[in-house]
Amino acid sequence: MRELLISLVEEALLAPSVHNVQPARWRLETDGVTLFEDKSRRLAIGDPGCNDAGISLGAAAEGFRLAASAKGWTVQAHQTQPENVPNPLRVVARYKLEQKDEPDPLSALVHARQSWRRKFVTPTKDDRYAAQKLSAPDAIIASDPEELRNLARRYDHSSYKFVNDDDFRSELLGWMRISRRHPDWSRDGLNADAMALGGIEKLGAALILGPAFRLCHRLGLAPALLKEEAKFKNAAAVILFHRPRDEDPFESGIQFYRLWLSIEAAGFGATVLAALADDLEASRAIMRDYGIAESRRLVSSFRIGRRGEEPTPVRARLPLEDVLV
Repeated sequence: MRELLISLVEEALLAPSVHNVQPARWRLETDGVTLFEDKSRRLAIGDPGCNDAGISLGAAAEGFRLAASAKGWTVQAHQTQPENVPNPLRVVARYKLEQKDEPDPLSALVHARQSWRRKFVTPTKDDRYAAQKLSAPDAIIASDPEELRNLARRYDHSSYKFVNDDDFRSELLGWMRISRRHPDWSRDGLNADAMALGGIEKLGAALILGPAFRLCHRLGLAPALLKEEAKFKNAAAVILFHRPRDEDPFESGIQFYRLWLSIEAAGFGATVLAALADDLEASRAIMRDYGIAESRRLVSSFRIGRRGEEPTPVRARLPLEDVLV
């Protein structure tokens, strides 16, 4: 059983997390696992309400369930409280393996899913049609080129509002790994390969988001240097993911991961557009424009499209020994 549980946790590590901070920690039990949050991984500036942390933990839990499903097991939550919980850990959930069942079809997509921050291949009409098939009660598909232009401008405006905050920018830089010499390049955070930064772009990102930002801002150069509008031109669609307003972010995280895997199943790559949901002004405007009820909330958005032939970067993930407690 221990070897099985270790293999399930290893696959759960492939789940997405905000800024790739990987807050999930795992304890192996006799017949299952306990999931903890490492509170030291929280984003004090970027996620003060711990919404993104909850989504990340929900995705991790779903990753464990999908891994178990691929091996024919079901996972059940149980309420027994664990003992000896050290700081800075917080108990999130306990799971045990139950009887076997048919694998979840999405479990086959876990290894394929990864952020694609490069430009997409120019979409065809068939691509836009395929994107529309991803429409669901909690997923609105925007594929008209004019819609994409408007969402691109809104995204760049919202992103810049956050980056213009010195504390936010400092926290973001703390999770960026521009140089391969960074000790955490292959462990966590956002490395230059994952962000699709070339040599000149790496230097530019380090300067613009670092010591040169205020000068570039005063000169009016920073918004143009940081905008991503061009990457929307080759997108097949933007998916607006919304859930009940009072839903626990943990549950939203489960559905967020499943939607991303559904995007992979349709043959698309995806980039998360968190700023559209995190910026309340943009979120309200989008909900109004797309008729999303006030009882819902915009959880996140995805820019999706067909990948090019560039190699997929190697994931940065914490080693197993760092996540087992």
